[in-house]
Amino acid sequence: MTLASVANTIQSMVLSRTNTGSKPLVLLASGAQLFTDISYGLLSKIDRSVPSASSRIDRILMDHRDAHRDDTADVQKVAIVTGANSGIGFVTANALARAGYQTILACRNPELAQEALDTLKRQTGLENFEVMQLDLASLESVNGFVKQFKAKYETLDILVNNAGVMMCPYSQTKDGTEMQFGINHIGHFALTTQLLDSLKAAKGGARIVNVASLASYMTTGIDYSAIEDKENYDRNNNYAMAKLANVTFSNALARKLQGTNVTVNSLHPGSIKTNLTRHVGTGAIMDTIFNMVLIDAQAGALTSIYLALSPDVEGASGKYYSRCEATNPHPKALDEAEQDRLWKYSENLVAKKHASM
Repeated sequence: MTLASVANTIQSMVLSRTNTGSKPLVLLASGAQLFTDISYGLLSKIDRSVPSASSRIDRILMDHRDAHRDDTADVQKVAIVTGANSGIGFVTANALARAGYQTILACRNPELAQEALDTLKRQTGLENFEVMQLDLASLESVNGFVKQFKAKYETLDILVNNAGVMMCPYSQTKDGTEMQFGINHIGHFALTTQLLDSLKAAKGGARIVNVASLASYMTTGIDYSAIEDKENYDRNNNYAMAKLANVTFSNALARKLQGTNVTVNSLHPGSIKTNLTRHVGTGAIMDTIFNMVLIDAQAGALTSIYLALSPDVEGASGKYYSRCEATNPHPKALDEAEQDRLWKYSENLVAKKHASM
C-alpha cells in the first residue's frame, strides 16, 4: 500500500466514525484529517521512495501522449484553467500546454496573468498560451468571458475550475453574494454550465476538474442562512461550505451528464503553501513551519493534472480524488437531495442576476 493510500484510508476511517452531524465530532474529525494531511506532506518530502512531483507529472504527460498517439493532428485541443496566474493553477496550465493543449489562463488581474503567460512561455519554450480576463466575483464578467471564448473556439476539451479565495473577511461579490461562496462556487457554476455545449462538442470527450479541499469535510453541511446573512458568517465554516459546494456540484453535474462524453470530478489538492492562505494570518514562525510541512504548488497540482490528462481516469465521473486516488467525499455531497437543492439555489442566484442585466 502506498503512502497516499494509507493517508486516504486513515481519513476515510476518521470520516466514517465521526460524521454524525454533531459539530464537536466534525471538529474532531477535521483536526484528525488535517493532521494526517500534514503528516503525509512531511513524510512525502523525506521518504526517498516517493517519486518527485515533477517526475510524476512527466509520467502523466507521457501516458497521455501514448493514449492519444493516433489522434488527428489538425484538431486543436483547448483547455481553460481559472486562477492560472499563480500556485497550482500556474503549474496545471504549464502541464496542459506541454500536453499539446491551447491553454487559456482565465484570470481576474490582466497584468498578473500576462506576467504568468510570459513566464510560462519562457519555462516551456511553447507559444500555446493565451490570457482571457475572468472575474468570478462578477457574473457579467463570466458572461463576457464565455462570449469571448465561443467567438474564438467551437469546442472545449478540458475545464479546470481552480481559482478561489480562502477564509477572507466578510465581503460580497459584485452580484451581492457572500464572497467565498460566490467565487469558489457560484462563479464556477455559471462558467461551467454556460460552457457545457462547448464541452459536449469536443471530439473524443471532455473533462471538467473542480478543485475542492479537505476543508469540505470541516462542516456539518451547507447552511444557506450563513451565506445570505452577514451575522451568521464565519470565515472558516463559510470556506468549508464553499468547498463542500464544489464537491456537491461536481456530483450533481456528473448525474446530469450521464450518457454524454463529458466527465466531471472533484479533488483535494493537498495542504499547500500558496498565496491562497494570505488571509489566514500566520506570522513568520508559522510560515517557517508551514514551509517545512506543507507541500509546494507542483505537488499540489498533481491531482488536478492527473484528472485532466491521465488515461487511468478515462470515463470516471462523479468521484472525489485525493493524492491521485479516488476516496470518500463528505456524505452530504453524495446525497441527491442535497445536490438538487444546491443546484436549484445556484441556478436561481444566477437567473436573478441575469434578469437584472
